[in-house]
Formats: sequence, structure tokens, C-alpha cells
Amino acid sequence: MPRARRNAPTRQPRSAPAGPTAWAGLALRVLDSAEARGLSRRVLLEASGLERARLTEPEARVPLLCVYTLLEEAATRLEDRCLGLHLGVSLRVDDLDALGFLMVSSHTLGDALEHVLRYQRLWSEGERFSLERSAGRVTVTYHPYGPERLAHRLMAQLVFADLVVNGGRLVGGLPGARLRLHGPRPAEASAYASVLGVPVSFRAPQDVLVMPAALLTSPLPGADAGLSRVLARSTDRMLAGLPASSRVADQVRALLPELLPESGADLAHLAARLRMSPRTLQRRLRDEGTSLEAEREAFRRHQAHVLLEAATPIAEVAWRLGYSAPSAFHHAFRRWTGQSPREWRRDGKGK
Repeated sequence: MPRARRNAPTRQPRSAPAGPTAWAGLALRVLDSAEARGLSRRVLLEASGLERARLTEPEARVPLLCVYTLLEEAATRLEDRCLGLHLGVSLRVDDLDALGFLMVSSHTLGDALEHVLRYQRLWSEGERFSLERSAGRVTVTYHPYGPERLAHRLMAQLVFADLVVNGGRLVGGLPGARLRLHGPRPAEASAYASVLGVPVSFRAPQDVLVMPAALLTSPLPGADAGLSRVLARSTDRMLAGLPASSRVADQVRALLPELLPESGADLAHLAARLRMSPRTLQRRLRDEGTSLEAEREAFRRHQAHVLLEAATPIAEVAWRLGYSAPSAFHHAFRRWTGQSPREWRRDGKGK
């Protein structure tokens, strides 16, 4: 394992950015791990714009972008492009506070994942996880926040390492699971399969874990219905204490499945549903580091793969994704994958 750069230059403290927040315990976990490997906690705090005092306040939250910067700084200074993997496999139940104990006291693996989805804003307001079932499989997708950056891969490493390794330990493994990650194949690709113990591929449209749906019924050894109900009430109170999500991107994503077949989810229709002018909608999305085109494209790419894997007729896929004709969908899909939808399905890319 590479040694820490103890003499890395110290940067001036940054002002905390606006935007979504994340649970401060995540930042503390990164700091503890990096410090154990020889990095100065003070240097990382200054470089990421975080404050030591704020991190230790009860139920503290910090800007998600600061957490992203913290991950990137730690990975760079430690020369560890797999930092997220190492953090994920070392997570303990109490690292996630009440949510962690709620997950392990759930009846089944599926129930634990449902709790993750229900309370994901406690972990991070800007990021999202989604779970879809089709054709005997379940797909867990990680949706990062903002323009593409190194932190997205590090965070994907972390969340999937926790789910695959720690979650797998609870149920005796995840046979048939496979991980598909966004972005080019890295030089350290072999480390993924070594740490995770499942097949890993790259150049996917999004970061997804695919596994047999039957695994969701796997019972958890610490299942405790009474404790789970108590923890759920506690976690509900924590969630209610967060301000309602004001991110326009989240609202746009929620409307895409409905509006794409109707209108192609064009700017005018989305703006009308969100009760704002088209210009305001564009500006709000730009301020959040995204755009309608980027959100629509990401949704279409992901859903195209999900629907094709579920043996949905290609004409129906084109309609559900808001294309004016199947030929327009064929053109877009070939641009994403280099293949036609029929070729992609024939070659078993969804298998």
C-alpha cells in the first residue's frame, strides 16, 4: 500500500460551498482512516473546507461537495485510487448510526435495501440510489451529484463495497451478483474483483449492482422486528428534521418517467409542471451543476439497458423513453454503445 505524502503542501482553507448536505459521520470516517495511514487531519480539513468542531456536533451535516473534495484529497495524497473500496469494507454498523442498526435489524436483505432507499437523504441529500426489479433480477443504481469527477468513482466504490462485502457477509454471500461501473477501465481494475469478490466491468452508462432478485429474500441474522420498529421511528424523526429537498434536479428526475412518453419531457412541459419559467428551470439546473439535456440523457441511457434486459419490445422502449420513432432510439443507442439495441441484446450484454 502506498505511503502517505507527509510533506504535501497545505492549502488555504476553502469557504464551504452551498448545495446539498451529507451526514458528517462519513467525513469523520474518511478522516480517521486517512489519519491512521499517516495523513494529517488538519491538512485534510483545510483542503476540503471542513471544520473539526462542526463534524462532532450531534446529527451534524456538512456540504456534500466538501465530502467529495475530502475523498479526492485523501485519495490523491495517499496515492490510493481504491480508497473508496478500502473505506467501504471497513465500515461498521455504528458508523451509520441509527440507520446502520436499522439495516442490520431488518428481516431480509430486501428490507434493508428498502430502508436505504427510504432514508437515503440522511446519508446524502444530493446523491440518489434506485432499485429496480425485472426478469428475476434486481438492479441497484448509484446516482452521484453534479458534474463528473473523481469523487463519484470513490463514492461508488465505497457504497458498493459496503453492500457487496459487508452485506454479503450477513447473508452468506451474493452469488450471481456483478458490478458495472461508469467510466473507463482503470489501471487498478484487478483490485476491484479482489476486494469485492464479484465480477466487475467498466464503461457502463451508470454505476449499477445487478444480482438475482431471489437474494432479496435472504434473512438477516440480526433480524429483530421490535428493534427495527423503534429504530424506524427514530430515523423517521431524523428525516423529518431535514428541510424538504429543494433541488430542481431531483424534481426533474421524478417527472421523467411520466413525461417522456407524453411529451419527450421537453423544457416547456417540465417547467410548467414545476411552476416556473423555462429560463428559470434552465438556470436552476445549471446552478446545481447539471442540465435538462444531461438529466434526460442519463435517464434514457440507464432505462434503455434496464428495459432491454427485461425483454421489453424495442418499439415500446422507444416510446417509453420519449423518442418520436424507433429509428431515433436506434440512433441514440448506437451512439451510446456502438451497437443497435437488437445487437446489444443478441450479444448478451444484459446477461
